[in-house]
Formats: sequence, structure tokens, C-alpha cells
Amino acid sequence: MYKRLVAVGALVLAQCTFLSVFQGVSAQPVFNKPHGLYQSPFFLNITGGGPGSKIYYTTDGSVPTKNSTLFQKAFLINSTTILRAAEYRADTLYSTVTTCSYIYPNSVLSQPNNPKGYPTQWGNYTGMNGKAPADYEMDPELTSDPVFAQKIVEGLYSLPVLSLVTDKGNFFNTVEDEKTGGIYIFTGAPVSNYPGRGWERPVSVELFGGEKAHDLQVDCAVTIHGGTSRNPEKNPKHSLRLKFKSDYGPSKLIYPFYGDGEVEKFNSIIIRGMFNDSWIYQGTWRGESQYIKEMWARLIQRKMGRPSSNGIYVHLFINGMYWGLYSISERINDDFCKTHFGGDSGDYDVVKVTEDNGGQRLEASDGTLEKWNEMLSLAEKSEDNRYYFQLTGKDGVNEPLLDVDNFIDYMLINQYCGNEDWDYHNWTAIRNRKRADKGFQFLCWDAEIIFRHTDQNVLDIYNNKCTTHIFRYLIQNAVFRRRYIDRAYQLLVAEGGLLTEKPVVELWDSLYNDISLALYAESARWGDYRRDVHQYSSKGELYTPDEHYMTQRNKLLTEYFPKRTAIFLQQLVDKGWYPKTQPPTFLINGEQNNSVDTLFADDVLTLNGRTFVYYTTDGLDPVSWVNSSGGVRTTSSILYNDGDNIIESLPDKEGWVTLKVIAQTLQGWSPTVERSFYLQRADGIAHIRHTESDTPKYIYDLSGRRITDPSQISRGVYIVDGKKVFYNR
Repeated sequence: MYKRLVAVGALVLAQCTFLSVFQGVSAQPVFNKPHGLYQSPFFLNITGGGPGSKIYYTTDGSVPTKNSTLFQKAFLINSTTILRAAEYRADTLYSTVTTCSYIYPNSVLSQPNNPKGYPTQWGNYTGMNGKAPADYEMDPELTSDPVFAQKIVEGLYSLPVLSLVTDKGNFFNTVEDEKTGGIYIFTGAPVSNYPGRGWERPVSVELFGGEKAHDLQVDCAVTIHGGTSRNPEKNPKHSLRLKFKSDYGPSKLIYPFYGDGEVEKFNSIIIRGMFNDSWIYQGTWRGESQYIKEMWARLIQRKMGRPSSNGIYVHLFINGMYWGLYSISERINDDFCKTHFGGDSGDYDVVKVTEDNGGQRLEASDGTLEKWNEMLSLAEKSEDNRYYFQLTGKDGVNEPLLDVDNFIDYMLINQYCGNEDWDYHNWTAIRNRKRADKGFQFLCWDAEIIFRHTDQNVLDIYNNKCTTHIFRYLIQNAVFRRRYIDRAYQLLVAEGGLLTEKPVVELWDSLYNDISLALYAESARWGDYRRDVHQYSSKGELYTPDEHYMTQRNKLLTEYFPKRTAIFLQQLVDKGWYPKTQPPTFLINGEQNNSVDTLFADDVLTLNGRTFVYYTTDGLDPVSWVNSSGGVRTTSSILYNDGDNIIESLPDKEGWVTLKVIAQTLQGWSPTVERSFYLQRADGIAHIRHTESDTPKYIYDLSGRRITDPSQISRGVYIVDGKKVFYNR
């Protein structure tokens, strides 16, 4: 269970309590029941305080005052209740506020469209006349279906609950005022002078339940997050940002959202509503929504060993009202960099494109653009190796300004998935100015419009001073192009490549399995919005998991993913960014076996390739493009003669050896293929190729256990007649 210390100077107690470090207050009231999802009614008791103290409470999200309800005795809780309590002495606030959310699924099923005290309209539209109609209800067309309703309930239990509790005016006050205006009314949309940008409000945050039994309560600030998704006509389900500041609670949250071994210190987190990949999206392709595209892009980048923002799915509640399926994601800023890479937060340049005042603006959200502009200048001249090596820090003089391997992976991800909403925005680059051992690294972000068309081709996208600007110049450099080709082979062609069908689908399915049940609650909350509430430019449908989600999912699994890798690879060939010549393959004892990483003296290692095949045994490249765009053999390369056993040319000593091979035909050079083997040359141990027919009568493993079943004999060392024998099966 994730119940633990959660903040600098603050901790979560057992019953939804939060111990403040503010001077002059004591520990606050304690409830006899913890926050959570409940099916059965119970009596709630509140304890705390001492002689002369009184406990007041509210159930509408507001902070208790001496004019709130006085707690006198335990009372019945049998429906969703948001309880806040505080202790007063002599009419003076004596404690911080205890906040606890009790969520009853049956209350969620009957959530109405006219909650008491909430407005019937939200904010002004920004690109059309009128106001956004408020939408609070769970669609009765779906909740009245017993089967669908049961799936909603099951879905609510399948993910953690994130409950935000605050005075309703903080979200929905219709008075335009920077201090008191509702942030859900004034969203700070990226149009000229639209109010609300930067407005923040106090909020209690609780996270509980789910597979990992989360248990968190913390006070902080909340703001609206995003760019176009702030526009009320385009999105009624806004993303939010939580800020941890001493004015509201702890200055930093310490909590393991993402599990053991992951980052757990945060000064802010983002609650993403998956705008472009959801059923409320204003575009006509909203029915293609899968709610996992953006998360997939970030996690596949992490699987490649590159930095990226982590995330988990949650059910969001605002003042006890179900608000839909969201994800909790790390915000990429200088604090993210400090936490992941060390140093101080002020050490980093964080570069991105911001949507503001009706346009796109390149900015350093942290640090400066000085090194970014220097990097762009070198990239524009990088066809010349002098500038390319200066850019990458390989000239022996200058610090690197670009992490080439990270950049290549980043580009291949977005090119493979056909990212349509990129790269004029939706990317982030980071670099440590003080510890300049790496150049700018790029992180996937907001990749929500991907995987739409199997033949989607984004290779001709170009946006000035953005990632495609850098790539356009770098791909003209022969050294970079070969590095790009070799990485494309590893990701798109080699067995187990992360952008081949099986790994892509495995990650896709893992995310789908996380939210498969939660989608029923999301459908009831927002699935009817473009049909019944606001059609925008076209009338939508009542979007449901069984009809719409599964149709698109099956299309991706049967049409997109099985074909996309080959189509994308051909697109690269057509652009001249990937060769037509196929690389050689390794044959171990006549068979292609990519799982073997150990070679023995009696093994036969051969290569299968066309025309000319070259290899090295020292880990260096067999061909260099430094001084020739056409490629020149290096001094350590060896011409392979068909049938040669490469093991005979390897060192006599035991240990790891790295082989690199490349083929040349009239169509040019193939990608370079690299494999590392452990060369086993143990003296005094006989090497025998084992078959079940020649198994000795008496054979023992090294622990002394006798083996009677021949199928238990795998490759390894055994004791036969008192001698060590290596069976090479």
C-alpha cells in the first residue's frame, strides 16, 4: 500500500488527515473511516480537539467556518459525501482542515445534470458566439442499462480515484476576477486577452484505491493546463495542473505515483484529459479515440532507454462529481530535470513551443535559448563534418549541443506513428548547461493524433526552428544518416525491434488492459457530449466501448500494426533514408538464432549475405562515412569468404567480443548489424554437442543433483564420470 511520507514537513495520517507545519495550529480532526469507494452505509464519527474546542464540518467542498455545521454526534453516510472538518477554539480556527472523500458508485450512476449551486453554463466560447453548456450528468441512457451500469461500477474499482475538493466557486464562480473567478469558467484559452491564464486556486487532493491501494491526501494549488484544449467550444473536459507550494501546503510532494524505483518527488504534476484522443474531441475522427496514444508514445521512448514523462491512469472526481478518465503525468520542467538527472533546477534549459495569444511561440520555459540557437546554427551547417562534430561534441574541443542517439529515436517514434499534430508544437527539449556531457534531448509529449492511417507519411513535415528543422539538415550529413539507418534497422527490422508489431502491440495492450473497464464510466460521463450537449461542427454519436472503442481497436490490431512497420520502412527507402540492400545474417551451426549470446570452440559461426560482406571483430565499424559520403572500408574490416567460420578469427582468450557486419551490392551499402557474443574457451572442459541419444547413464549438475531426464540437459557444464563436461546442445 502506498501510504507513506508524502511531503517535506508534512505527512498523511491514517484517516485522511494532513498535518500542517504552519505555526499556530494543531493536528486536525480525525475521521473513523478512511477515504475510499463504499457500497454499504456507515456512521461517521469525528474526534479531536480538547476542552473548549468545537468541530465544524461541510459537505459542499468549502472550508469549514464557525458558521458551518457543528459536529455533535456520529451521522450516517450512505451516498457520495465530500467531508471537510476543522477545529475551532473560542471562535478561532485551531487546526488545519481534514478532507475526506467517500465515493459511492450508486451515487455516481445517478449523477444529475443540475447539481445544487453549480452553474448551467460554463465559459464563453473563443471562436464562436455563446457560452459552453455545463455538463455534469452520467448519461441515463447508459446507466439505466443494468449490464452497462455494472461495468461502470467495476470500472470505478479498476483504477485509483483522484478526488479534488475545494469551494465550488474556485472552479465555477462566473465573476471575472483574478482572485475569485472560477478557473473552469475562465480557462485562459490561448487567444488574445482571454482571462484565466495562470489563475490558481487552493484544493485538497486525495488519491486512493486501485491495484496498488494508493493512499494520499495533500493540499496544493490547481490550475487549468494546456493550449487549445482550454478553448471551451473544443473541450469541456479540461486538463489540470497541481502545484505544490508553501502558500497552500508542502512545497514539494513526495509520493510514489509510478511505483518502486521511479521518481517520487514533484513540485507539480499534470492531470491529463487526453483531449485529442477522447470522445469529446471536436474533430470528426473522435470515434477513433483510444485514450492511450499519448501514453504509448512516452512509454515506448522510455523502453528505448530515453528520458520521458511517466504516467498512470485515474478516475477524476471534482467535489464528489465524477469527471472522467484522466492520467497523472510528470510535468517536464527544470524540476523534472533535476529529479531525473541531478544538479539544481536552475541548471537546465527547457525549450518548447507555447500556444498563447492566438499563435505558437518558441520559448525557454526554464533557462535560456542561447544554446538552443547555437545548436540550430550548427545544425544548419552540419552537412560539413566540421560543424557536425562540433554540434555533437566529437571534435574534441566543444561541448555537445545535441544528443544524436536520443534525437534519432525521438524522430523515428514520431515518424513511425504518423504524428499529425507535430512538430510546430507538442515537443520538449532539455539540456543541462552546467554538466554539459549531453546535448539537447527531446521528449515525446502530447502525441494524441497518431496511428490514424496505415500509409500516413509525415517525412516531409517541416517547421522552422523545430525538430524537423534540425532533422532536415542533419539527414544530409553522411555520418548522421548512417547512424539513423542503423538505428532504424534495430527498431524496425531486427528481431524484437521496439517498432515492430509484437513489441508495439504488447505495450499497446498493456495500456488497454489498464483502462478497459474504466472506459465504461468515461463513456457514460462524456460519450454523449457531441451528440446531446454541443455538436460543434458535426453531430456525434453516443460513443461506447463495445461499439466504437473496440471497432477502432480491432482495426489497429488487424490492419494498422501488422502493416505499419513495412510501410514506414518503404517510406524511408523512397526518401533515400534507408538502403535497399539487406544486411547479412548470422548463422550459428547453420541456423539463424538471435537468442544465442554464447559461442564455444566447436561452434560454427557463418554469415549469409549478398555480393560483398565485411565484418570487424574489434567492435569498430567496418565502413566509415567520415571522409566519404559513399563509404570507405576501415582498416580493421575483414572481407568475408562464403563458408568461413568466423570463430577461427576471434581471439583465443575467453570473453565478450563484438562483431559488426555490413553488405555491399550494386544498390549500395546495407545497414550495419552488430552482435555481441561471449566466447567460451574454458580450459580443461570437454565440449560435447549433446543429443538425447548420447546422454550418459550417470550425469550430475554442478550442485551434485543426478539428472535422469535427458530433456533437463541444456547448454552448460555438467559432471560426467568425475570430469567436467560442457554440453553444447
